[in-house]
Amino acid sequence: MNNKVYSCKYLLGDIHGYWSVILNHVNSNVNNNACYIQVGDFGIGFGDIGEEISKLSILNDALKIKESDLYIIRGNHDNPIWFKSDQMGEANLSNIFFIPDYTVLNIDSENILFIGGAVSIDRNPRKRYKKEFDSWWEDEVVDFRFDKIKEFRNIDRLICHTCPDFCEPIRFSQLVYDYASGDSLLLEDLRSERQNMTKLVTELMENNKLKGFYYGHFHNSYRFYHNGCEFVGLNINQFISI
Repeated sequence: MNNKVYSCKYLLGDIHGYWSVILNHVNSNVNNNACYIQVGDFGIGFGDIGEEISKLSILNDALKIKESDLYIIRGNHDNPIWFKSDQMGEANLSNIFFIPDYTVLNIDSENILFIGGAVSIDRNPRKRYKKEFDSWWEDEVVDFRFDKIKEFRNIDRLICHTCPDFCEPIRFSQLVYDYASGDSLLLEDLRSERQNMTKLVTELMENNKLKGFYYGHFHNSYRFYHNGCEFVGLNINQFISI
């Protein structure tokens, strides 16, 4: 998957299982050989695996016709098993890639680092929601590997699901407080995660000149600059071109 060159690149925010958002874009895109990068909460792992593979095959066929690829990172609303190397080989998807955390891909002569995961504000209700397949996974959170971050060099862009605490949103929304009323550890876990993301990004920036940082998770659009790097938050179903 390294050293790939595309005619255009698109980033896409959370879609929560509405994979038709990508399918419609691929089918209507006048450009062949496009690169799609989805920033987590793809919505994989909430249904029967056979049905999910069948739907993914339809999307894969459309991408294949257009000579395009889709890269997906792990959100908190994704089953982490899909993002572990060789775990889901039976899916046999030629143009869809579930990217393990801390993978670096060279795309259009840029090195892109991928790190997924986040704390779910709805984790307690999902823990209680019993059905034939899982709806919450303990390892949904970011796997912070600070020693590994210190090893990276020549990284141009970083794509994560959540973001540092200096990024918007700065304050918790009322929805977060509503969930926190039934989850005594939620606010502290959220604060700790954002603080650790700040530490991770700061340490990466010490040895790398980042051009861009991209995230989803918060269901809103944000854009600002910090230390010469463009930080972009994507809304639900939002495409941007880079």
